[in-house]
Amino acid sequence: MLSRLAPSARAAWITGAAATIALAAAQPVTFHLDLYGADNRPVTVTSLTVITAGRTVVAVGGLVAWARRPDSATGPLLVVWTLVSLSAGLGLHASGALLVWSYLSGVISRVVYAYALLTYPDGRPETVGERRYLRAVAAIPLLWLGYAAVTPSAGIDAVTCRRAGCPANPLLLHESATASRAFWAAQFVAALTGAVWLLVLLFRRYRRMSASRRRASAPVLWAAAAPVVVFMTGVLLDTWKAPTGWLYWADHLTIYTVPLAMIVGLLASRLARADVAALLVRLRSAPVDDLRPGLAQLLGDSDVQIAIPLSAGDDARFVDPAGRPVTVPAAPGLARTDIGGGVLLLHHPTTRTEDPALFDAAVAAARLTLDNVRLAAQVRAQLAEVDASRERLVRAGDEERRRLERDLHDGAQQRLIGLGMALRSARDAVEDTSPAAALLDDATDQLRQSLTELRDLARGLRPALLAERGLATAVQTLLLTVPVRVTLTGDLPDRPDPATETAAFFVVAEALQNITRHAPDAHATVTLHAAAGRLTVTVTDDGPGGADPRRGTGLRGIADRVAAAGGHLDVTSVPGQGTTISADLPMHRHDPVTAP
Repeated sequence: MLSRLAPSARAAWITGAAATIALAAAQPVTFHLDLYGADNRPVTVTSLTVITAGRTVVAVGGLVAWARRPDSATGPLLVVWTLVSLSAGLGLHASGALLVWSYLSGVISRVVYAYALLTYPDGRPETVGERRYLRAVAAIPLLWLGYAAVTPSAGIDAVTCRRAGCPANPLLLHESATASRAFWAAQFVAALTGAVWLLVLLFRRYRRMSASRRRASAPVLWAAAAPVVVFMTGVLLDTWKAPTGWLYWADHLTIYTVPLAMIVGLLASRLARADVAALLVRLRSAPVDDLRPGLAQLLGDSDVQIAIPLSAGDDARFVDPAGRPVTVPAAPGLARTDIGGGVLLLHHPTTRTEDPALFDAAVAAARLTLDNVRLAAQVRAQLAEVDASRERLVRAGDEERRRLERDLHDGAQQRLIGLGMALRSARDAVEDTSPAAALLDDATDQLRQSLTELRDLARGLRPALLAERGLATAVQTLLLTVPVRVTLTGDLPDRPDPATETAAFFVVAEALQNITRHAPDAHATVTLHAAAGRLTVTVTDDGPGGADPRRGTGLRGIADRVAAAGGHLDVTSVPGQGTTISADLPMHRHDPVTAP
């Protein structure tokens, strides 16, 4: 628990704890039973034990606050208040100095109490009014010293003097009843004014608090207001000479609730800090739009906003995680915190100071969430760019195939046809018995075979029938050229995109080519099925199976082409059970979204 404290602060903490234990243990031994109720009966040992235990509880609360918030003076002030209170009753009748101290410590403890309240939980006052109040109440002990300088011991504590004798007042300079009454009246006015002023400041502080600060501090403020009201009541009743014995116990019972309220406030902060983990878990599966409401709830600050920069410089534009414009600063009273990458967290100024650990944890959660979102967006953009690049390559390849097809058809093929016509004309011009006739016949046959191979090559690049008549007709024509038994099933009510048609055609062509090469006796089935905007192309055979796409370039190339068209290729080939090649493709695909 002391790991947050610096070495010097840790030594002071240990000293305060040891002093509290020592003074609490000394109370039953050294405390003079000088406390009397309205009937002038002494306080019992049991009551003394209760009072001592209550003051010790205050010290425990102060030590916990000190260890938890070493940057705040609230914990040390509570410990000082306890030590002053516990030392007030040590041997009142033993000396005049102890007698004077017992009453002066009561005044000092009230001042320390006010300091602790107005500096909780940050350890410093928030407003000019609070600072003025603390400077003003610091002068109240001086009024009591002035009172002690003109008042004998019998005037300070008549009961103790009557029961145990009157030790001399070491502060007495000149006995004066008039001056004594004047100082007493001044103390009365200062105490009453200070109590009312403190209540007003506490109320104003509560009104200024954000929700998260009220969660941690409001129990302390409400609990602190109770002993102030009891004190004011006691001052008034004492002035009117009314019985006040019960107020002594009310004062102690109410003042001891403050450290308990502090512990409640600390527990609320602990629970809020645990909410950071819950926020991270929730944001892992929730949209990033939930980040701002989650932070607002966690920090108790409805003004929280997240501003993501779209441009740099003095005229930078900002948007929230949902893309809506954000004005920075959104309001004159908002503070900003850079959570990394130029992203700003806009919040109430006190949100950062009221619980720094909770605020830092919330900022870390926001930074982690935004980093994850940014990385996910970058990955999506990179994948989109890869898909777009692959599609551009496939489209470029298809364009090049179409160009080659046109060149072959309009160039080499036409010249070969013209050459064939010339050969036939030459053959017709010679006799059948001429030696040249056999040579011309052989040249014509070779030319016809070359022309057939050239046409097959042109169709392999991209059949003209595919572009002219569609996938179903192109596949039917393809089946007529393969030397295996093939059955075509399914129908296509609508033509898919050209990229999808080309990919689907080459899936069928590659599958039938593999069947022809590895299972010429097998029976194959080609199925074309369109539904819900998707085209499914399936080629099955009852051959020996065992096809492995990783060992050949044909199926790998087809898989890349299918992926470039926005689809997916599956190959199932169990040895002895045939092979099934299935491609799932979009009927119509929009242009891929590329990264900006």
